[in-house]
Order: sequence, then structure tokens, then C-alpha cells
Amino acid sequence: MIESEAAVRIYSETLANLLGAKVANGKLVRVSKDGYYEVTLTTQGGNYTTLLPIASTVIMAAQPESDVPALEVER
Repeated sequence: MIESEAAVRIYSETLANLLGAKVANGKLVRVSKDGYYEVTLTTQGGNYTTLLPIASTVIMAAQPESDVPALEVER
């Protein structure tokens, strides 16, 4: 699970339309029950508070998870 204030990679059609890039780095501030991510977007030499629609945005942790042992599945 991605915690608040975690460094994230943001993939969004909205970013592509506004900035010409589909991917950006930032920090997840919160997930709104109203259907958007509030992120601090790091771009063009500064940090910007941004609201991005959940429906067209992917948030991915900037760092990979530590190795988690595989679960055995009984079949």
C-alpha cells in the first residue's frame, strides 16, 4: 500500500495534455473520496499541488517493494 507523503510515479492522460509528458514524479498527499488524487507534482524545477482524477491516473510507488516471500497455494 502506498502511504501518504510517499514518493510516487504518476501516469496520467491529464499530464500528457497539460505538460506533454504522461509520466511525472511527485508525492501522494491524499486520496479523496470525491474521486481524485491530491499530489505534489515535481516538474519544471518546482513543486505543484495537483488534483488528478482517479479514473484516468495511475499512481505507482517510486521504489520497489522489498522481496516478499511467495505464498503457497494449495490446489
